[in-house]
Amino acid sequence: MTFLTEALGSSIEALEARPLAPVDVAVIDSGIDATHPDLTTRIFRAWRFDPDERGGSQEVELPTGTENDKFGHGTGVAGIIARIAPNARIADIRVLSSGNTGSGQDLVKGLKIAVRERFPVINMSLACPAKYASELVPLCERAWYQGQIIVAAKRNVPITDDGFPAEFSSCIGVDTEELDSPFRYRFNDRSRIELVALGENVPTTGLAHGYTNMTGTSFATPTVSALVARLLGAYPGLRPFEVRAILRDTAWHGEAA
Repeated sequence: MTFLTEALGSSIEALEARPLAPVDVAVIDSGIDATHPDLTTRIFRAWRFDPDERGGSQEVELPTGTENDKFGHGTGVAGIIARIAPNARIADIRVLSSGNTGSGQDLVKGLKIAVRERFPVINMSLACPAKYASELVPLCERAWYQGQIIVAAKRNVPITDDGFPAEFSSCIGVDTEELDSPFRYRFNDRSRIELVALGENVPTTGLAHGYTNMTGTSFATPTVSALVARLLGAYPGLRPFEVRAILRDTAWHGEAA
């Protein structure tokens, strides 16, 4: 166990007593309703992609306080981060439509924004088709070397892969389980998807300024992103490999109970 996890008492929850510096977390998703009462002071930048004249899309930065989510997925993700990490400042990068669909190219472009802006934590509660993996690899590697931490969801329904970029060694892949606390998470010793976190029936923010419960890897992922934001807020000099080591040391190991 590292000196830092010894100081934490083997729990990131112990950081509650420490002052936490602000940490920027990018949410690449369906957008966020920044007019929700729980999120009005938490969203500090926002983007979406609009069609261009060549049949593709172009990035558009939006004013703060924009209602940028017509589906609810990204708003739910942001609500989890905001609740668990009070120090998180959230950047909204919308790559999905009102039907929760989107192109792999827009997802890649969204990640390019997050890497370009050097947001310390990047939450990706979605998976890109395998054909875009070759475009994602250098972006994820660049993020890692810049000190950014990408937290990405495993596919809820496995196909030929577990999901990209969650499979990459430069990212922290997340699976879901019914756990009793967001501060209790499991480490998978023999899986490329290394963490299992609370993602079952999670209360969070919804559309129309409401609240809802969400289930799936999409909602376990922001749990981990929020824990990373808390760690970086308490210890701003941590590098990605150190954060990963702390998560491993403070997790419990083995199969589900």
